[in-house]
Amino acid sequence: MTARRCLLFLAAFCLTACNGTPTEPRTTTLATGRWTGGGVCLTVTDTMCDLTAGCGHGQFPKPVIRSDGTFDVDGTFRIEVGPISINPPPPAHFSGSVVGSTLTLKVVPSTATPPDATYSLQLGAPGFCGVPCV
Repeated sequence: MTARRCLLFLAAFCLTACNGTPTEPRTTTLATGRWTGGGVCLTVTDTMCDLTAGCGHGQFPKPVIRSDGTFDVDGTFRIEVGPISINPPPPAHFSGSVVGSTLTLKVVPSTATPPDATYSLQLGAPGFCGVPCV
């Protein structure tokens, strides 16, 4: 290998290696799959999250997880019993934290009913993901 090629290779390697620092905060997204626990199920796709909790149904965009394992995102949540309204569901705020394969998810609906709720979910745990209410 010529000296010029070696220098080009070394420069390219250094530029690639210098992308970020070991102490720089990193972000990621919530793991895709099914998170379940206590009769609650959160299905996470590449872009969306679909939550069923008893007769409650929520949806929100797949959140970005901050370097400390926490996230906040807005979505919708409502109780779905009987005929479902054709009106858009009311807004809700979703926040939480991920530690290993455990997700703690807090739901804060914009309406007084249902009340705020917090769930502890496990990634890949067996569980039911349908809405049990009709």
